[in-house]
Order: sequence, then C-alpha cells, then structure tokens
Amino acid sequence: MAGPGDAARCIAVIGAARADAALSRAAGEVGAAIARAGWSLVCGGLGGVMDAACQGFREARDRGDAPAGGRTIGLLPGADRAAAGPAMDLVFPTGMGYARNVLVVLAGEAVVAVGGGSGTLSEVCHAWQHGRPVCLLGGTGGLADELGLAGRRLDWRHERPIHRADDAAAAVAWCIAAADEVRRGATG
Repeated sequence: MAGPGDAARCIAVIGAARADAALSRAAGEVGAAIARAGWSLVCGGLGGVMDAACQGFREARDRGDAPAGGRTIGLLPGADRAAAGPAMDLVFPTGMGYARNVLVVLAGEAVVAVGGGSGTLSEVCHAWQHGRPVCLLGGTGGLADELGLAGRRLDWRHERPIHRADDAAAAVAWCIAAADEVRRGATG
C-alpha cells in the first residue's frame, strides 16, 4: 500500500524500444503494478516497452486502480518532445543520446528490465554502478532472459545480486522492498 510521498518515488522501467504484443503486454503489467503501488514510473520516453509501461500505468490510474499522484516520466535521448510516447505525463528532452540512460536509472530508486538489448544492458550496468537494485522480468526475452544475469553480481560493488521475477507484481514488489532497504542503508 502506498504511503505518504510514495508518488514522488520512482521505479525505472527499461527495455526494448520495439515491442511485439506479448512484450508490450508484459511492460503494461509492470506499469500498472507501479501505479497500483502508488509510485511514479520513469523511462527513456520512447516507444516499445517504455510507452507500453506508461500506457499500463495510465490505464490503471484512469480506472481508479491506483492512488492519485503518481506520474509517468520520459527522459528523451533527443531534443524533440514530439518523439515521446503518447502515454508520458512529463517529458524531458535531454539531447544527450544514449548518455541519458544514466539519468533514467538515477531517477529511479530501482530498475525493472523488460526484454531489451544493448541499450538496456547499458542501463543495467549504470544501475549496478550507482547502487540501484535491478530486477529482470523473466519470460520477456532479450537481456531479461538471455544473458544469465539473474542471481549474479556484476562485480564487487554490491552484495545484492540482480534479481529475476516471473510476473510484474512480483517484480515491482521486489523493487520497492529493495529500494526501501537501500534507503535504510542495508546492503544484502
């Protein structure tokens, strides 16, 4: 259940810029779970997983399944606001190209990867280097399933390994719990 100020807390959703129906559905479920938890969602602001997650978030919020206050935030790689997916509440054109990946993961207190390729891999690495907990949504292909990162640590920086969840609600619940642990200063 959402507490005071949770809508100001964000979970970053990362993943494929192009998504088929199954991947879009999975991303939408993640977005809806974030909305129901009362948190905000930050992403790279484009199509595919990013827009599908924001659409799921918006639909849950519009149905009244989520507390008021949470927002979808898109950090665009370019300078053109028109490039944003239509379900973004707030759009920030960065003009930074792929360098904006660092901003996406730093804006979130935890990260959920849905599918994804090289851009998603860079975001996972940035998240790891900056101490953001990472959860891979299993069954979504791409990075989330194919690289064998789940249950592993990338290097010596953190004790908490990259996590894998097999459904959206479990992924978001894990992200919230891990973000709360980080806030309390826990490392495990």
